[in-house]
Amino acid sequence: MEKLNETSNISKVSLVRCQTYDQSSIDAAVEKALELIGGIKSYVKPGDRVLLKINLLTGDVPEKAVTTHPAIVRAMIRQVKAAGGIPQVGDCSGHEGRPNHKRYITACRNTGIMKVCEEEGAQILHLSAESVEVKAQGARIFKSFILSKQVQEADVLISLPKLKTHALTLFTGGVKNNFGCVTGLNKAKMHLRAQDPETFSQMLVDLLGIVHPELTLMDAVVGMEGNGPSNGTPKKVNAILTSIDPVALDAVASKMIGIDPFIVPTTRLAHEQGMGIGDISRIDVLGENIKDMQIEDFKLPSGTASFFRARGLMRFLRGMLVAKPELVRQQCKKCWICMEHCPSGALSKKEGYPSFDHKKCIRCYCCQELCPNDAIELKTPILGRFVK
Repeated sequence: MEKLNETSNISKVSLVRCQTYDQSSIDAAVEKALELIGGIKSYVKPGDRVLLKINLLTGDVPEKAVTTHPAIVRAMIRQVKAAGGIPQVGDCSGHEGRPNHKRYITACRNTGIMKVCEEEGAQILHLSAESVEVKAQGARIFKSFILSKQVQEADVLISLPKLKTHALTLFTGGVKNNFGCVTGLNKAKMHLRAQDPETFSQMLVDLLGIVHPELTLMDAVVGMEGNGPSNGTPKKVNAILTSIDPVALDAVASKMIGIDPFIVPTTRLAHEQGMGIGDISRIDVLGENIKDMQIEDFKLPSGTASFFRARGLMRFLRGMLVAKPELVRQQCKKCWICMEHCPSGALSKKEGYPSFDHKKCIRCYCCQELCPNDAIELKTPILGRFVK
């Protein structure tokens, strides 16, 4: 991709207030957000196959604020059709593990995405169905990725992330949503290669070099605080953000919830490497004033302070500081999704339940992220609680 902050002094991010998922309110807010950066017809031409890349994750109901809300998806389908484009909707859901069409369709139905697509005449794509290896020219560490063939074939890619915290990267938004273009268990393999937050974030920046959406529109009407991206708590943010620069969009979104953009490793690394603008002073925020939209006391993931102190330390010391996953037995339904997705083989069956070997655990938190029953919680070791 073209390096944004070598060719432009600023990036533009539209910020629109929206306090409800009432469809008429969402339609109006999405249209306004797009108009502030040139309108949908600046990005979609008649006949374009437009892939709306959602955040599906575990396939939870919309009220849990885990996934892109179906009202946002409906509004974007309508925008694409109004521009003469052909809307397609999809994700490589982490929930399905190996490509599993039945599990994927179930997730689409549970989230309300399937209903929206059926009513609006948009095609649902199972992005994990076909894969292709793509070389990442100029990448720092990860030189190739196994991606969805359908992502590569789309004429226009529009990313629809959800504003959430993330146990590994602190914050998940536009840059992290690209990880859903990696198919099936190839995500687990990437986690195994990138075992610490810095390396994992560099992987996401390398991926941004080959998967750069023409447009990113963030669902931040209701975000997620606490132990995101799937086991946190819904939190009203009352916003929709849009930009051609996902790094700048993430910077504005994280600033709104009280996080210094450069503490988020994906934002910092992408900015340093010219993949986008992470410096708030170089971002033109259109629409609402960011100061009027800031959220007080937005809760971060467990062990956040020790997470940053441990970033460059040896693995055994990280284990003494960084939050580790623990099973909540009374909530476990024995679906074994955690075992299926563990890249390091740190989970096994013991006494009829998943059991952790924390010596093998690489703290990727895939188990916590993908558990559909909130049966895995993150616990900070005693030493880590004293690191501020």
